[in-house]
Amino acid sequence: MKRFFIPGLVLAVTLGSVLILPALYHAEHTFARESRALAAFHPQSGWTLDNANIVDALDSLPLTLPIRKVEWESRVLTVDLKVATPEVSVSEIYSNIAEILTFSFDGTSNVDQILLRLVAEDKWLGTRHLLLAADVRRTEWSPELKQALGEAGEGPLADDIKARFHLTETKLWRDRFDPQENG
Repeated sequence: MKRFFIPGLVLAVTLGSVLILPALYHAEHTFARESRALAAFHPQSGWTLDNANIVDALDSLPLTLPIRKVEWESRVLTVDLKVATPEVSVSEIYSNIAEILTFSFDGTSNVDQILLRLVAEDKWLGTRHLLLAADVRRTEWSPELKQALGEAGEGPLADDIKARFHLTETKLWRDRFDPQENG
């Protein structure tokens, strides 16, 4: 009888693990889904960004431009968006910028500053060129800025909006996207 005790115990522990671990996995993911759904209805709680959840948080955004690079350090979020096709419109770019800023300042509790860059990539040559750079702080963000991005359409942003975004436009941006420069 003693010679069957240890193998029987090992078999029982193994079978118990096979039955219990999937149930624990399912329970953990159900809880995570419920807490994310709760955050959507209670925006004041929002995300608390850290290196462990930044990919999931940004993946939830309805962006049409791909994210090229993300960094998170000392309450500063750095995001590079990639423009890989010439069909991208100014309004699409402004919409993506608005999504990132709204998420960062309205949907999180610990982002104080966004460093946002728009980078054009040429697949054929393997080169990257900076189009726009913005340095936006939580203290400067407002619903009016979001509205201004939404209403700009294909036109340029007003100078006061550019100043509040600390927006830098490169010559490439002005040549490709600024109708005043091209008209």
